[in-house]
Amino acid sequence: MERDWSVQDGSDCDLEQLPQIRNWPRLSPHVEAVERLVLMGAIEDGPLREVLMRTPRGVHALPLPLQSYNEGLINIESSTLRMPWWSNLNSPNSLLPGVYETAQVIQMLEMEKGDSVMLVAPRGNWWSEILMQLGASRLRIVEVDEKRRGELQKRWNDLRLDIVADACGCNVEWSSISDAYMGSPKNGWDRILVTAGLPRIPVSLLMRLSFEGVAVAAVGEKGGTILQTIERQGEGEFQTQWHSIWNVDMMHENVARSLCDLVPLNETGTFNIQNDKSSRDAWMMANQDATIDRLGSTGLLEMIEEVWNEVEITVDEEDSNLRFILANDLFRMGNVLQRLGLLRVAAEHHGSSFELYPTPEAACYLGMTFSIEEDDGLAWQRKAIETNPNYGGSWNEIGEAFLEMGEANRAIEWFRGAINSTNNCERGAAWANLARAHLELGQALSALFAAQEATTLMPNEVELEHLLNKLSEDLA
Repeated sequence: MERDWSVQDGSDCDLEQLPQIRNWPRLSPHVEAVERLVLMGAIEDGPLREVLMRTPRGVHALPLPLQSYNEGLINIESSTLRMPWWSNLNSPNSLLPGVYETAQVIQMLEMEKGDSVMLVAPRGNWWSEILMQLGASRLRIVEVDEKRRGELQKRWNDLRLDIVADACGCNVEWSSISDAYMGSPKNGWDRILVTAGLPRIPVSLLMRLSFEGVAVAAVGEKGGTILQTIERQGEGEFQTQWHSIWNVDMMHENVARSLCDLVPLNETGTFNIQNDKSSRDAWMMANQDATIDRLGSTGLLEMIEEVWNEVEITVDEEDSNLRFILANDLFRMGNVLQRLGLLRVAAEHHGSSFELYPTPEAACYLGMTFSIEEDDGLAWQRKAIETNPNYGGSWNEIGEAFLEMGEANRAIEWFRGAINSTNNCERGAAWANLARAHLELGQALSALFAAQEATTLMPNEVELEHLLNKLSEDLA
């Protein structure tokens, strides 16, 4: 007679038999993150690599207000999250993009040492410093908002970047929109970079580009701006190459009109909404939009948004402190990276998420980044259950691990525990796995019952329906 197929309470599952954690991935230092992108082919192994290695974005972001936390341990600057450089995120272009996006955009400029560069809508001082370090001989930084421009200059001097500019032989100029074209190089700017979205090709701006010069800008409608490189080949002749979507904030309408149309540049005033936000508010809101400042195909950005909103860490009571928000952002970004197959980077995001705010979700997903041969996979599932015994996802993951290892009897107990867990949004998957385990042991009747329960919870699973039909025919 087959073993009783009724669901047990999981009491036969002994956590003490599972391994302890030996490997705790955490966000790596900035230098390691850059080197990893070089190895992946996302960053060219040359001057840009060297510059990025010595220009971390963290120094240009707002301070991370986490009290009683070992400063530097989290290495948030090396994550793929956006970082705020301006406290009021209602002002456009107030975020520092990730290292990946930064490298892709700046590589498209194809800068050469000694180039004159105009940067419109700077991202803090990070991209400005990178362009200077790459060898710009003249760098004009065009910031529309007077208050932000003044703050950028202050931070630049506070970091002694004025001294670095002298050492690099770079003449740095700070400009409003009304005087953006005044005193331009006689032959035009060698490189122009616009980091805000424009509704159309910036013809007026491109007329200030030198022959054979290169401009990079995001052009299109809001939410669908396409990153483009534009080369000037003659008087009024331009060659445009489209790359991928770069979902950036749109330039203010009046400023965009000045840059895109052949009309005089006029002072536009201050567009910055009253800055009554704190650094804490900015950090809490910096990653609310999953795709802002992301670069990729339509399919990739849609996937990022879908996975980002698919699951998040949970707490027993409503909690809106910064530690929880940041841990949740790291977890959701880790989930996106996991879906992309970047398991090592995903593990680092999950590990730092758990360290900031221990949750079963972060531990469970971290465990899933390890292969079946690695004990740390089961160890992190154990940690998830120790964090919250009612989190059914890890009971199910442990069962799957034992099933893959050929230990179906042990797997059954964990699947039953997953089914009985009060915090399990994928109970149908646990029933389906229970059916597989019983089938592995030749217990067709128990497998049929479990498959029926799984089908009830997941009626659209074609493979499950085929299994149920097969079991029904075999027992007929």
